[in-house]
Amino acid sequence: MNALGDAAAQSSSRGFVYGRLWRWLSAERADRVLVVLGFVLLLPSLDTGLAADDFLHALMLDRPCPLPGFERAPLDIFRFCDPRYFKSLLDVGVFSWWDDPNTRLVFMRPITALTHVIDHRLFRANGPLLHLHSALWSLLLLAGVRALYRELIPDRLTANLALALYALDDARGWLVSWVAARNAAVATAISVWMLVAHHGARSGRRPNGRLLGPALFVLALLAGEGSLASCGYLAAYVLFLERGALRSRLSSLWPYVSIVLVWRVVYKWLGYGAYGSGVYMDPGADPLGFWKPLLTNGPLLLGSQLGGMWSDISTVLFAAPGARVVVYVLTFAFLGLALWLMRPQLRATALARYALFGCLFAVVPAAGTPATDRLLTWIALGACILLAQVIAPVLVDPGSVRGLRRFGVGLLVAANLVGVVLLPSRSRGNVAARDMLGRAQAGVPLDPSLREKTLIWLNPPLYPYAAYVPIERAGQGLPWPAAQHVLSSSATELVVERPDASSLRLRPRGGFLIDPLSKLLWSERRPFHVGERIQQADMIVTVLEVTADRRPLAIEARFEQSLDDPRYVWVQWLETRSEGFTPPPVGGSVTLPGADYVRTVLGVALPFEAKL
Repeated sequence: MNALGDAAAQSSSRGFVYGRLWRWLSAERADRVLVVLGFVLLLPSLDTGLAADDFLHALMLDRPCPLPGFERAPLDIFRFCDPRYFKSLLDVGVFSWWDDPNTRLVFMRPITALTHVIDHRLFRANGPLLHLHSALWSLLLLAGVRALYRELIPDRLTANLALALYALDDARGWLVSWVAARNAAVATAISVWMLVAHHGARSGRRPNGRLLGPALFVLALLAGEGSLASCGYLAAYVLFLERGALRSRLSSLWPYVSIVLVWRVVYKWLGYGAYGSGVYMDPGADPLGFWKPLLTNGPLLLGSQLGGMWSDISTVLFAAPGARVVVYVLTFAFLGLALWLMRPQLRATALARYALFGCLFAVVPAAGTPATDRLLTWIALGACILLAQVIAPVLVDPGSVRGLRRFGVGLLVAANLVGVVLLPSRSRGNVAARDMLGRAQAGVPLDPSLREKTLIWLNPPLYPYAAYVPIERAGQGLPWPAAQHVLSSSATELVVERPDASSLRLRPRGGFLIDPLSKLLWSERRPFHVGERIQQADMIVTVLEVTADRRPLAIEARFEQSLDDPRYVWVQWLETRSEGFTPPPVGGSVTLPGADYVRTVLGVALPFEAKL
């Protein structure tokens, strides 16, 4: 029995629960049970169906592709926005008039794409099998985490506790709940086994790891850009865990550094990366500008992984006035408490410093996208080690902490226990996505005649509600419109005027491009100008006024035909769903109310409103 286990044996009489828990976590086969349990708790995802990009990937792999603009090579299905396809997708209505035609959201993930090709060839739209495929990648990931912790953490109790925190964290549910998010599971699984191989090579246990480690790193980068996070753990290994001459230690990193440099050159040469988006940012392309998302998204991600507020919820709450300040105050308070609790371990053990360094580095690539818990897989590798080192001594001797420290440890334990309870529920997160998109389609006719008509959205509070209509309809074999226009996207009050038979003037309170998701394909690098005109299929948008920060404040949308022409199908957002809309008479106007942002997402009323 290890030292911590010996101490636990002596103090187990202090608490029946603590004693039983440390005995089980110290058992030889506890880690295997935890891996299986983590996998089993993901299986409620099997009947959650498909949504959003799940259909998009299937359309890209269809031959012929039913939606113009989504024709892709089988291993290039993460090429979401490319200037070459912009006009086609603008006319079909997946993109809107305010989107920047030069925006690029193109990601090189051929290994993950290959898993979707296999899905498409073998399973088609069989949701349970697609989710099972994702769950098996999560199983491989958990097996890798078990191997890594078993080799790096000398104490079995702490190693198994860290594994429990990783495997039973509700954030892992995202890895299977949405099939399109599989890339995180694939890339992290390969990354973790790369770290195991590297440790085996450097410790002398498995000399073949010198070749296997770099080979796996190449595959990890080709599975997802997030694999760059593993570089932090490689560097931390050299700095804190490895012994010997510094030059010798640093030399072990040269294969990985070389791979990153070659990968980056090829990545840019082939036109991959994120550019022109107000939501996604490539740190390599704009290192100075990247500090903003790093400082805004980074704390949310780190706080969520340590047991604080879900980063997804934080993003939603930002729509409520003053909520951003409250969220950040609570997040930094929680992070400060966690860091204070970790100070003894950080001073005493190199493993804690390794975990903290790797964890903080892993935040960097994740911060370039909207904060969401499905990005936590690499951050969690180090965070769970730190949490286990804080909690394990309390399991050994509950009386070892007093006062505020006892409260803090209790808070960490309680927060992470909630995650265990919620894991099966969050593995069914796709049900919520399907509900949101289903409510968005509620006001869109299912009549086959829709294929000959133009669908016009007045005010979807979230742009994806409208953008996914043709994608999901085509993926489900349901009628989708010949063209689609989204006139505005905001949860604010919208004034709609009709100056003549074929035109509408729109003025949302606060202007356009307020909510983050409407900036997916637009950034401040592309300011608007009064008089600017944008052609979209049979509609011309003219910018009438702009805000101080050069966003459109008022626009006029002119159509080829009268607004009353039956070829136009009008849709508005009311309360929690879309409904039909009738344009006002010539010379008339109507004011559409702002949406409760949180209620819009959840589909139910809450005790507070979150109107912009």
